[in-house]
Amino acid sequence: MPPPTDVQAPADLAQPSRRARFASVDTFRGLLLIGMVFTPSTAVGDHFAFLRHAEWDGITMNDWIFPAFLVTSGLSLSFLLRNPSKSATYRRLTRRLILLVVLGIAYNAYGTSWFDISELRFTGVLQMIGIAGAVGAAVVLASRAMFGEDKMWLLITVASVGLLAYGLGLEFIACDPVGRCSPYFEIDRAVLTDSHVYRAGGAGWDPEGLVLSIASSAFVLYGYSAGMVIRRIGQSDRRQTVRQIGTLAGACLAAGLIASAWMLPNKRLLTPSFALLVSGSALVVVCGIYLLIDTGGGPTLDRVRRGVTWPIIAFGRNAIIVYLFERVLLHAGRSIHIGDRSIETRLMEDILPVGAPAVHEAYAAVIACVILLVVGTLHRRRLYLAL
Repeated sequence: MPPPTDVQAPADLAQPSRRARFASVDTFRGLLLIGMVFTPSTAVGDHFAFLRHAEWDGITMNDWIFPAFLVTSGLSLSFLLRNPSKSATYRRLTRRLILLVVLGIAYNAYGTSWFDISELRFTGVLQMIGIAGAVGAAVVLASRAMFGEDKMWLLITVASVGLLAYGLGLEFIACDPVGRCSPYFEIDRAVLTDSHVYRAGGAGWDPEGLVLSIASSAFVLYGYSAGMVIRRIGQSDRRQTVRQIGTLAGACLAAGLIASAWMLPNKRLLTPSFALLVSGSALVVVCGIYLLIDTGGGPTLDRVRRGVTWPIIAFGRNAIIVYLFERVLLHAGRSIHIGDRSIETRLMEDILPVGAPAVHEAYAAVIACVILLVVGTLHRRRLYLAL
């Protein structure tokens, strides 16, 4: 599931910059990360189906979380690239891509192949964030080179045309079995070989494959476009901010519904209808959180907002730590034994005061609380791990 990334400083724990922030962006990212923490523990029988991936076509909350996170990557990117491009910007973007790929491979190795290179999976969530973000940034920088400034219409057009071209490939490039495979998967197999892709090449598709990661830059570009609006007029004209982001969200949703008649929403293949529906709905949520969090209301209401959103923002500001630490905690809970049972089993069977299936959600809540202790402490000290 998703991690992570509000890019703002070197790849270490650093003091944040003094530039103005919009709490709604961090709040949305934090909510997505909290949702991510609750999804791995829910695959129990027929319970909590909306928190598991759809079997094939369709969109569940679990399907929605990660691509919505890519939208937040675009929102953050709009602030990172707020100033004219300099050589330092290119170095930061390059470093970010490399670090995300390296961390992603290490994440895949932890608790599985343990760096047995013969079977280590090279694709993954962090790698996809890195590639999609890099492609999105390249499009933004190219548009600036052409026009001297960001052009929202151009970014939206590139994202939409890219999705259409990708979808046409799904439709017209043959693969077997028809409708249950990705024609682009052959590129992954040719570049990475079977032993380094999803399910060792046996699935017929890779949910974080190379071409799919490039196509996912559409999420980043839609998010970037919304971020441009927030950055430019979010503090001065809230009504116009909501109107512009709402228009983009409505256009994505309408196009997604139309595209569904051509190709059903499918996360594993990243069909255009899926990308458009998720992008549109994510931007609707962004609008709602912006109205609740960043639209004034006086000092009393501001204090209430800060109190309610503080733990959520703590998650959102240290997203990469949340993502990696969750993996460490889940693996430790399953691999460390007290007597003849793991910590996870003992907690769920002996300590947590709820029965099945809610005990799995209770265990996820324990994981979330432990993570909050860490990121909350860092947030209180204004320390953030950024790439």
